[in-house]
Amino acid sequence: MKIRIRSIVVASLATMLWLQAALAQSPLQRGEELVRGLCSRCHAIGKSGESPLPAAPRFRSLDDRTDLSKLSRRLREGLLTGHEDMPTFRFDRDDADATVAYIRSIQGP
Repeated sequence: MKIRIRSIVVASLATMLWLQAALAQSPLQRGEELVRGLCSRCHAIGKSGESPLPAAPRFRSLDDRTDLSKLSRRLREGLLTGHEDMPTFRFDRDDADATVAYIRSIQGP
């Protein structure tokens, strides 16, 4: 019984530390984490490199083809594209703003 309680306490502490670290992230860090987890299978998400899926635009040049000032709203409403392989994403305001902040931070010259 003591071992089980100890395991629960350790797991709870680990979870609290993880949540605290996640909450302490800057918007840029959160945005990078989101695009890495959701977008990097198809898109180049950094300041260099090519997209794994050649037809997928590189995030560092999205401002050439997308109005980034409207992207946060589009992410909150459910980003739809004409490409059948692109899933529909719907973000809450904080995640949408963090994603756009990250995308803005990597825009090329």
